[in-house]
Amino acid sequence: MALSRANEMVRVEELAERSASAEIVAAVRRMLAAEGWALAELDGVGVVSGPGSFTGMRTGLAAAKGLCEAVSVPLAAVSRLAVLAEAAEASGGFAALRAGRDELYVRDISDGRECMCGIEEFRLVAKGVRVVVAESRVAEQLAEMKPKLHSLRVVDSLALVRRGLQEGGCDVTSVDANYVRAGREIYRKQSNKPKMPASTE
Repeated sequence: MALSRANEMVRVEELAERSASAEIVAAVRRMLAAEGWALAELDGVGVVSGPGSFTGMRTGLAAAKGLCEAVSVPLAAVSRLAVLAEAAEASGGFAALRAGRDELYVRDISDGRECMCGIEEFRLVAKGVRVVVAESRVAEQLAEMKPKLHSLRVVDSLALVRRGLQEGGCDVTSVDANYVRAGREIYRKQSNKPKMPASTE
């Protein structure tokens, strides 16, 4: 979690993974108090809405929406894959994140389409195309593709969040977690995986 002023991160706090949901509100209070800010002084709230951990996405998004409703400020919800692509300064190819079970969350950087697919399927589709990843494990799994490794930090989301807020933000009541796949697919394993978007390069 972080507080920013213009393009500068002025306060960053990392929450323990298993206790983050219980600590979010307290962390907001601590960071605001440390800077001498009141909640009502915020110009907006940004959240990385996924893809990622089901619980983590929903907890973070619920907290962000609650803050926005409490003080009537806009919300910018951004994709973690989009953050990765921008932070790594990738102008084409694919951004990929670990999805578990030998699967990846993938973004076609050229057109912004996102999907979930198996690692073997991705190797076939993305062969010869630039790939950027955020986790060393994924970099190892795709070693023959020589992916660019860019470990994500909270500061990497700032540019996209600020852009989203400058454009008016999103509808707080309707924005949902970015699952990449349809909600009904989250609770059951599919026998047919989604097809990869074809690269336009």
